[in-house]
Amino acid sequence: MADREPSPQEMRTRLGLGAGMAIGMGVGVALGVSLDNWILGISIGIVIGLSLSVAIGQAPWGRRSAPADDPVDDTDDRTDPEAPTPR
Repeated sequence: MADREPSPQEMRTRLGLGAGMAIGMGVGVALGVSLDNWILGISIGIVIGLSLSVAIGQAPWGRRSAPADDPVDDTDDRTDPEAPTPR
């Protein structure tokens, strides 16, 4: 197999899985100790870790620049068009 650099999406997925599981297991172990039930704590930690890993993997990382040919908004910023009119 040829050596290749992983894509940015693949790197985010790996980062998300590692970071999410580490945070989730930390929370799970703390819950297991405090509740005196290791199995419940680690199970909750796995669920938290997997949900965090999905959230980290799906998060947008780069800033998107505005399009160059964006039309200029001609509305007046000082007045709200939906505000009630004064009497």
